[in-house]
Amino acid sequence: MKRSFDDVMSSLKKSIIPADFFVDFSKVYINIKEYEVHLNILNTLIGKDNIEEEFVNLVSQYPEILKSIPILLATHEKKFNIVSVPTIELLDYIENKNYKVFEDRFICYDFTNVDRTLEEYASFCRQCGLFDLLENRKIKNLVDYALGIEVGLDSNGRKNRTGKIMEKIVEKFLKNANIDYQSQMKYSEIDKLYNTNFCSIGKATKRFDYVFKSKITNELIVMEVNYYNTQGSKPNETAKSYIELNNQVKNIDGVKFVWITDGFGWHKSRPNLEDAYDLIEHLYTIKDLEDGILEKI
Repeated sequence: MKRSFDDVMSSLKKSIIPADFFVDFSKVYINIKEYEVHLNILNTLIGKDNIEEEFVNLVSQYPEILKSIPILLATHEKKFNIVSVPTIELLDYIENKNYKVFEDRFICYDFTNVDRTLEEYASFCRQCGLFDLLENRKIKNLVDYALGIEVGLDSNGRKNRTGKIMEKIVEKFLKNANIDYQSQMKYSEIDKLYNTNFCSIGKATKRFDYVFKSKITNELIVMEVNYYNTQGSKPNETAKSYIELNNQVKNIDGVKFVWITDGFGWHKSRPNLEDAYDLIEHLYTIKDLEDGILEKI
């Protein structure tokens, strides 16, 4: 018998986040190491008055330092497709119905395979504001500056890390239950291995987080896992989509859909989770895993 929904809500975990969640410093240090030497060479440009000329001379001697320009603009991309005019000028072109600006002023800057003059790359560094940063001594050291950028870029991965932590937690429960599972299985892979027809309800490349056979019924269990620690539209969308997915899976013989979710973010989306709880037979939280639900489904 399912728990009451009030019991489910009261059991939601306040957090599953450990202290090392915020920044993956080991990855940050590895990334910095890749271009630390280049950045120290580029440090010689700080405070230069004739910075365009100095830049061209420096890159002529050390062409590999161009590869490190993108990180100074807070990106790991190495190729930039841009319209080579300032934003305000671009908007003037549009106002004057001069739409050819997108083609006429289009430039691709490749920082790994240099195919333009160094003067053009210098022009780009001026237009994007990098030379202003250097010549006016607004920073003292590019390595320290890039370290800060890497920390910032890594923080963008926090949302994905929360999901990964939840998946790892569920995976530990699967192992504790001695369940032989497979992870991140595509619909096409499931169909091929288990002779199902998931491709009839979704794209062949869609995946389930975990797939395994029930020890009790021998049914195929397809499982989705997530955690929400903040409110927003995503939990509501997920609840609705999983209700639909559950209805579709019901039409596949010998298959059972299981959704493991948790997090205080559901308190702000309680009605949506309650709807899902009423309609999805096997919707569980970490508390259910603690109580051994995996051995009962």
